Amino acid sequence: MKAFTAYLTGWKTALQHWRMWLGLYLITLLFALLAALPLRGFLSKTVGQSLAFSRSFEGFDYTFLRDFLREYGQGFGAIMNQAVGYTILYLLFSVLLMGGILSVIGQRERAFRWVDFWQGGLRFFWRMLRLAVYFLLLHGLVLAFFGFLFYRATKGFAPFELESEAPILRAIRLFLPLYLLLAILVFMLHDYAKIHAVQVGRRWLFRPTLRAIRLVFRHFGKIALLYLLNVATFALLMVFYWWLSESLNSGAYFGMFLLGQGLAAGRVGLKLVNLGSATWLYQQLLNVHRWPSP
Repeated sequence: MKAFTAYLTGWKTALQHWRMWLGLYLITLLFALLAALPLRGFLSKTVGQSLAFSRSFEGFDYTFLRDFLREYGQGFGAIMNQAVGYTILYLLFSVLLMGGILSVIGQRERAFRWVDFWQGGLRFFWRMLRLAVYFLLLHGLVLAFFGFLFYRATKGFAPFELESEAPILRAIRLFLPLYLLLAILVFMLHDYAKIHAVQVGRRWLFRPTLRAIRLVFRHFGKIALLYLLNVATFALLMVFYWWLSESLNSGAYFGMFLLGQGLAAGRVGLKLVNLGSATWLYQQLLNVHRWPSP
């Protein structure tokens, strides 16, 4: 089946471009360090090596958190504002990286070169950014729609006006799975819209986006199965991470750091697998370009 072939091709693409995989992981690590250093410096100047702070790692400590925010809340707020700035910068840089990734993956027969990667990122930056804004708005509409349904089903989300929590739980069981399915569909449409925008190379995005959406619904079975395989792989990674983290001692900070970095590297790799497999399937369905089967 084409979905399984695309999935295997996605893994081959990620492994073939291992230098890009490693580079993207290092970029992610660098941004994480830049965001963490101000917080580390703030904590060292405030709580330092206090016993209460060390105990807070063992579980949620409301008393410590309340006292900490009361004493150092203003400084902590400034650190959080810096973190928001780093997050916005990282999101914009991720848009740049997405253009580079798709431009490299779309030409699988060519050897990887960083110059091609950065040229592709700069060339498609504004197109990727506009698509990100469009689909972010679409996600917002989906969330608002289900939020409205939940609000009506729970009578304005007023717990004290309900006889029991049953209406809230019933609304969660009804609407949450539907919302997740629709959100996944929007993510899937976004992926193929990005791939199509890079493949056709047009500046205007309305018609390419509509064509990508039509492609998804015309071949929904194949595309949905491939997306399910990639989501299942990510779920297996998270289960494996949770299992390993549970087996580590709470004081094994270095082991937790290594495990977290393994998760970060794995997520980068799975992103490449997802985009590589989706690009291969896209090209096969439109007969744009033939890649060798795995």
